[in-house]
Amino acid sequence: MNEDQLFARRVRTHMTKQWKTWRLILDWTVVLYGVIPLVIFLGYQYRLLWQDELGWVSQVPMFVWALGIGVVLLRNQFFVWIERADVTLVAKRSLIHRLKYNSLFYHALKLGATSLFVLWAFIPVIWLDGRSVASILAFGTALLFVTAVHTWTRYQLTIRRSHWMLRVTVTCVTFLCLYALLIDSLLWAVVLGSGLVAVAMYVGEGWLTRHPYLSQELERSETLRTAFDRALLSTSGAIEKLSRRKRPLYRPKPNRFGSARRTSAILLYIRTPRHRNLWLRLIPLAVTGMLLVPSWFKLLIPLYVGYVMWQERQAFKQEMERHPFFRAIQERTDL
Repeated sequence: MNEDQLFARRVRTHMTKQWKTWRLILDWTVVLYGVIPLVIFLGYQYRLLWQDELGWVSQVPMFVWALGIGVVLLRNQFFVWIERADVTLVAKRSLIHRLKYNSLFYHALKLGATSLFVLWAFIPVIWLDGRSVASILAFGTALLFVTAVHTWTRYQLTIRRSHWMLRVTVTCVTFLCLYALLIDSLLWAVVLGSGLVAVAMYVGEGWLTRHPYLSQELERSETLRTAFDRALLSTSGAIEKLSRRKRPLYRPKPNRFGSARRTSAILLYIRTPRHRNLWLRLIPLAVTGMLLVPSWFKLLIPLYVGYVMWQERQAFKQEMERHPFFRAIQERTDL
């Protein structure tokens, strides 16, 4: 197995774990009652935004839009797919070099896809502001470039364990650069962007050739690769936390979030379809949909509610057929 195959296997394993985590949290009932109506509603609102029928959008200042874009794009999630077994291979320095290169390419593709999605969602606001097509393309390119420079700089400052004020300063300068791009102030955008590029070139020199901060990169990789699962599962009790004992064994730490068995029972109770919960779910959904969605789009709501009722009825029948009491009755009637 070469370096590229090793990297592909690690990424595939990580994405499989994330998919299983989402499947554990988002059951099919959550998708039916929450995700699908939200997607339909947001799609309809996006169409209204293109038609300039949402008057409040033009009243929102560009500072708020820059803050929203910054919250989505300026998250520092870059890490290198390196494990402790790789660090022991000191004689084979090309392995670390190749894993770093593949990690950089992987996160660049991921950041490009995120930036493209944000730009596609934000295009109506810029278009209604009077920008041309060339200006929108230039804004998208500059947005991707500034976000990539910020991610790279924050990662280098983090593994170097620089002062937190320096990292906050880099984020603030990047936010001001995004705001300058939104208000079409080219002078400030060029000045701030040039400063970010200079800092990125200084802190990232020799990152692929020399590896002076390999232990810090390893710690950050382990933390971020497990942060997704722990943020969704550990606080809810679905998985137990790591044992970091700070007290004697005879005085255990109280579990304030409940045990995994209790949380699993609560989740099963909420997700199990029952007739007493059916109308409490469907009636608010139908009434809210009729109030929020105007015009001919309301025709989809009865179809959707009927589909959910059919799904609930089928699931209820399957639950009852698996119950031991109904199995015993079925055996007696078959005789």
